[in-house]
Amino acid sequence: MSVETALRLALVPAAVWLASLAARRWGHAVSGYLGGMPLIGGPITYFLALDYGAQFAARSACVTLATVAAQAAYLLAFSHLARRARWPVALAGGWSCFALVAVAIASMPPHAPAGLALAAACLALAWLALPRPRGSTGFPSVPRFELYLRLAAAFLLALAIVLGASALGPVWSGVLLSMPVTGSIMPPFTLALYGPDAVARLMRGFVVGLTGFGSFFFVVAQAAVPLGITAAFVAAVLAALAAVALSSRLLIIRSAS
Repeated sequence: MSVETALRLALVPAAVWLASLAARRWGHAVSGYLGGMPLIGGPITYFLALDYGAQFAARSACVTLATVAAQAAYLLAFSHLARRARWPVALAGGWSCFALVAVAIASMPPHAPAGLALAAACLALAWLALPRPRGSTGFPSVPRFELYLRLAAAFLLALAIVLGASALGPVWSGVLLSMPVTGSIMPPFTLALYGPDAVARLMRGFVVGLTGFGSFFFVVAQAAVPLGITAAFVAAVLAALAAVALSSRLLIIRSAS
């Protein structure tokens, strides 16, 4: 492995580490915002674009965008199972739903506008169908072991995709980029330490964060080829931040009305 590759891979867990520190300060919902954002998939997609070209990155981003629907299925399954079962059952149920939806999406031709419509519809459904918190919860402490798991999982996923992209191709690289890595670590710890109400807040935060995730990959899919890699990724980051700011405000106002 070259020094350049190692430095690239180190950026991914570094982003997750910074997000985890922010979550300690601002609570479960903000933790979900950050967990849903493309903190892992964004840097990896940028590396794929540098190594394999804008066309590869755009095609992969199309698949990742559509597979937001699978992440929504994961959030719904985990959240509802968390109301009546321990975290291993909720995690297994969530992953089963993710896999079923992701495999179905991978078999369809990638198309960015259709992927955006599918992602938006599934996130809206998830927001409506997720359990509502029944009481207040404290701020997450993010235990050291959980933080180490987040960092290790982010690094291993980045390693698998960056080193295996030529064999995987853009479609399955896109599916792997949408895997709920932080979504498979944060919710089990949250359920075990704080209970299902905290999970409900966290998962609603994930829905908000995934609006940024979807916006990011939509812009990459549409702009990587015509605008070039650097301009497309700058625009994608700005779109992700704007989407999270707007959706968090709209959904909070709607929840209060």
